[in-house]
This record gives sequence, structure tokens and C-alpha cells, in this order.
Amino acid sequence: MYIKQQYDKIEIEKKEIRVDKESVVENINRVIEHIQNHKILATKAKRHFAIKQIKELNDILVNPIEIISARPAQKTYPNVNGIYLLLRAMGILRFKVSKKEIAMEINEELLKNWQSLNATEQYFMLLEFWLIHSNPRETIEGFNDRPIITLISFFTRERFSLDDTISELDYAPEYYNLALCEMFGFVDIFAMKPKDKNRWNIVDVKVKPLVKKILPLAIMENREIVSMLFDPPKLGFFQKVFQPHFREYKNILEYPKETTTEGVYRLKISLGRVYRTIEINADTNFESLAIAILEQFNFDCDHLYEFKFSDNFGKNIAIKHAEMSEDGDDDLWVDEYCLKNLPLQELESFKFIFDFGDWWEFDILIEKIDKGREIDSIELIKSHGEAPEQYPDYDDEDW
Repeated sequence: MYIKQQYDKIEIEKKEIRVDKESVVENINRVIEHIQNHKILATKAKRHFAIKQIKELNDILVNPIEIISARPAQKTYPNVNGIYLLLRAMGILRFKVSKKEIAMEINEELLKNWQSLNATEQYFMLLEFWLIHSNPRETIEGFNDRPIITLISFFTRERFSLDDTISELDYAPEYYNLALCEMFGFVDIFAMKPKDKNRWNIVDVKVKPLVKKILPLAIMENREIVSMLFDPPKLGFFQKVFQPHFREYKNILEYPKETTTEGVYRLKISLGRVYRTIEINADTNFESLAIAILEQFNFDCDHLYEFKFSDNFGKNIAIKHAEMSEDGDDDLWVDEYCLKNLPLQELESFKFIFDFGDWWEFDILIEKIDKGREIDSIELIKSHGEAPEQYPDYDDEDW
């Protein structure tokens, strides 16, 4: 049966909504406990679950998926990929970086707050993280943006046949979203043993009434569904929406206050094979850091620039030059944001992009944070290679 036809035929009774909280809540809590009790490594580039641990994570979930793959990537198992997306959207994952490896850790202070919530509160917090606050493009390299828009399209768009629907699943709604749909109780998925490698062999999808109760409520309080792409509501939006239907939904996840790291930062600033290592106080703002970097490479500070890093929620964040346009209330500015506010640890990196025309991209590695120490001025520790010319003279005949 077509997905839309199933969705349209569902008749909603005016009764209290009931949700099966066991699957997604249990899966999240199992994976959190597994990370606490085992050494779980992350890939260096994307910080996804390491290949050798994907299968064991799949095995501990409520409904493991049968996949044939000798070296599975995280996206090979859509259920694991979906759980990872939720963990990053929650901001509960941390990464301990060493020269040899990156290990995953759990933010224990946030975990205590999470465990203080009841099962209903956890369910709807996870639902909000997924539908509104996750960013699949940045976090897991998904095709689509806010899952809530993707799912509305999936359940309401006309399709020609079940075969057409199944052939599109990899792109819309994407397999990880479908796995989460099953965990949240929106659908039942029927799969057979895979015929080919790296494929979840889905043969049928049955829509459950819950999805028609949840999705309309999730969007009715917002002006336009498209606005969620650019201006998502603040965390806790779903409490106002669903509390009338769930009396036990009283609390939302509270986040610990952000801490700062005082001391001296040792930064290795690289431009290709050329690099400079400096020491700089933690309370230095990013405007001063930009000037220091440009001075070390003999560049004039005559163009716009920004710094970029990935935060604890898996989102790419920009710290902008003061003369750049404002996109939202949460914008960060180089003259206001300091090194000590950066949510990065030793051996983690961020980017400095200078001159958006010529696009000079510097990689900045935090080699060491010497806590409790302070220096009088920025110090050059090591210099390697000759800096390139900012404005090289080009021979007209070469053009």
C-alpha cells in the first residue's frame, strides 16, 4: 500500500495520545551506558563511530538490523546512524583526543539531568532533538535538512507504487530517518535478509496512527513549516505543544552552565606546510587572535574573515568579523568571543578563513592549554617555512 494512502486512511480518535517510549528511549540509554563502560573510538575526520564498533552497537539495540558488510561505515547501519544523530543533537557526546586516537565520552553532568527526566519527557526531548534541532547535513552528511520537513513530505506526497517508494528510501526520507521513525513508533518496517552488501533490504513499510497524531501537532504552533529551516524554535518548544496531551511531560532537559578555560593556549597555525606556533592568553578575543595570525604570516589585515569550529552538538559554528551581516540572535563576533569560550580541548582544531576572495584558510591546532598560567604578550614559539606572499606579482603573459 502507498505511504500516503495509508496515512490518509488513518482516522484519529479524540482520545489521549499514547506513545511507545521503550524503543527510542531504551536505545539511547543503552548506547550511553555502552559508551560509559567501553572504549568507543571515533573516526578522526567525521567523529563517527569507528568501523570496528559499528556491529556491536547495532547488536545492543532493541531491534538490530541485518546487514552484510565486512567493513561497515556508520551509515551502513541506519539505526546506529540515527542514534548518533540524536546523541550529537543532545550535545551529550564528548571526545577525548590524543595523538593516536579519538575516544568518545559522555558529559556526566548533562547525563544526570537527562536521567532525572521521566520516560515521557525523554521521549519528547528526543523527538524535538530529531525533528527540529538536529542538522543531518553537518552531523552525518545527510541529503536533507530538518527531518520534520522531510517526514511531512514522505508521509503526504503522492507516489506511483510501493516499489517507487522503496527505491527512493535512500534519499527520501533517508534510511536513518526511517529507522528513527520505527523507534519513535511511526511505522513498522518489514525487511528480509539482504541480497547485496551494505543494504537494508526493506520490503514493506506500514504507517502507524501515531505519526498522524504527532506531526500535525508538531507544526501547528509554528508560522510556517519552512521557517523551521532558518529559524527553529527554542529548545522546549514541544513541551508547550504536547503537555496538554501528556500530564507527565513537566520538565525539559536542562543544560549545565558553559565553563571557560583560563590559562595559556599554545596554538600551531598552519597554512599548507608553513606553520607558526604561538602562545596566547585564554582571555584574548578572536579579533586580537586574527591580527596576531596575520602578523606572523606578514599579511595585511585588510579583508573580512571568520573562524570556524564544530561545537558539542555537531554543528558548524562561525565567529564572524564585526562588519559581516547578522544572520540571527546567536551569531558570534570576533570582538566579543574569547579563546577561553571555545568548546574545544587539547589536540582539537579550528579554522581561520581570511579574505573570502583569495580564500586563505589556516588550520589552528590547540597543542596545549596551560591552565592557571598567564603571559604578558603573545609569544612566537616556533616558525617553520616561508610565508606566501599575500599579493603575488603575476606576469601578464601567464594569464
